[in-house]
Amino acid sequence: MSLISRSSATASAAVLALALVPAGPAAASAPPSSTILTLSATESAYGQSVTASAQVVSAGGQPQGDVVFAVDDLRVKANLGAGGAATVVLPRLLVGTHAVSATYVPQFPGEQSGSASSTAGWVVAPARSHLQVQVAGRRTRVPTSVRLRVDGDYGTRPAGRVRIDLRRAGAGRVDRVAVRLDPSGAAVARLGRLRAGGYRVEVTYVGDSQHRRTRASARFRVPRG
Repeated sequence: MSLISRSSATASAAVLALALVPAGPAAASAPPSSTILTLSATESAYGQSVTASAQVVSAGGQPQGDVVFAVDDLRVKANLGAGGAATVVLPRLLVGTHAVSATYVPQFPGEQSGSASSTAGWVVAPARSHLQVQVAGRRTRVPTSVRLRVDGDYGTRPAGRVRIDLRRAGAGRVDRVAVRLDPSGAAVARLGRLRAGGYRVEVTYVGDSQHRRTRASARFRVPRG
């Protein structure tokens, strides 16, 4: 009985000693990095270009890899330059508040750690619109029409309705015509044959979700005969 007990005790001690021996050195974690995001503007108009830049610094040396810029649910990837910087032009987004961030994705994850910037807010406001008005006809026997065009800043194309108010000098009556812009931003309002006299036409583009309201006016005269 004592021999069996001594053998069992020796085996248990051997197992315990084996458990206390470390399996080997733990794998060292990759050096940390940091990513700083900068926007060329935090407030802009619809269609206006905004640039996002990321600067990456790594404790493991020169950072190598990509930066993924996130704008809401959109993703844009850019390669890091020699100085650890990456720059992209953000996509055109609709009016509203958007969240922008940048994430560094190292080329060799075992040598450098990735990092993410803090989130920056980007506010997009409606763009200004510009209205051009031209009155054609202007004869008692020829129908008068108003040709108009609306353009938005930064190459944007406004859509929606335009209201035309026609006033004849000396008369209190106002005739109103409404038209809708075509895909090119143009429209024609037909006023018909007008009586001789002086007129003032006021044209109002009511705006849309991405463009501001704007107004223009013109005076013209319809001669007799």
